[in-house]
Amino acid sequence: TKVGLFETAAGGTVLLDEIGEMPLSMQVKLLHVLQERQILRVGGTNPIDLDIRIIAATNIDLRTAIEQGSFREDLFYRLNVVGMRLPSLTERREDIPLLSAHFIDKFNLAFNKKIKGFSPQAQELLYNYDFPGNVRELENIIQRAVALADSNEILIRDLPARLRKTNTTSLTDTPPLMSLDEMEKQHISTVLKQTSYNKNLASSILKLPRTTLWRRIKKYKLRIPDE
Repeated sequence: TKVGLFETAAGGTVLLDEIGEMPLSMQVKLLHVLQERQILRVGGTNPIDLDIRIIAATNIDLRTAIEQGSFREDLFYRLNVVGMRLPSLTERREDIPLLSAHFIDKFNLAFNKKIKGFSPQAQELLYNYDFPGNVRELENIIQRAVALADSNEILIRDLPARLRKTNTTSLTDTPPLMSLDEMEKQHISTVLKQTSYNKNLASSILKLPRTTLWRRIKKYKLRIPDE
């Protein structure tokens, strides 16, 4: 008989990613494992006790899936002991520069490139994109861009067409090179000017909490009139 995933993870943690996509037939088997804390090997007859922790992740609303009949309600309550909602990337745009830098480093190594960052215009497109696929989509975009880039920065032409379509009328790739911090500083400064330095409105446009915006203003030493 063959040792399975749950038995291999004895004493540890198993991550069940995209649990909402699990077929109903598999949900029944998982529910049994969670209830009994035991498994049977394929071809085996003796139950094996389990000592593991289960973490389940999904990007769909499981309550809606229950109503639609595609997810078992009893399994949901077995899994939903300690629930945690991770905000979407659109809700935490301040993470985009850090994540972008991480993925650039990762794929520089993979593709033997020396990409230093984005052109200001490419960074602007990235900031304004909604990222329906969240961090995974950002990683995919950076991977593609690093692979295609033929200079030491990522240009608009290296980004997928769906990003370029968001705003192509006034954006062209021009030097100089800028660090991610410089790009963020320029972006925040532009939004502040366009909102007449209304920090509530600027934080709403930037999708940043007001306290985070204030920290960025202090970090980049941006001048606010009448303050």
